[in-house]
Amino acid sequence: MYVCVCNAVTESTIRELVTDGCTTLGELQARTGCADCCGTCHDHVLELIDRTLEHSAPLPHPAAIRLPLVA
Repeated sequence: MYVCVCNAVTESTIRELVTDGCTTLGELQARTGCADCCGTCHDHVLELIDRTLEHSAPLPHPAAIRLPLVA
């Protein structure tokens, strides 16, 4: 689905960029131009950034997980 019609930016493009490390609106604007023209998509882009970051939070390294010792 298109998020930014002015610059033809889709939800999947935003999710990919966020997953690849583009985590602020400014970074997304620099790469895609989204929310730079009319601003209608501004709030939706911020919401997508937040949701994508929540779902792509890294899992702890297995060595960091301490399981109880079983006797």
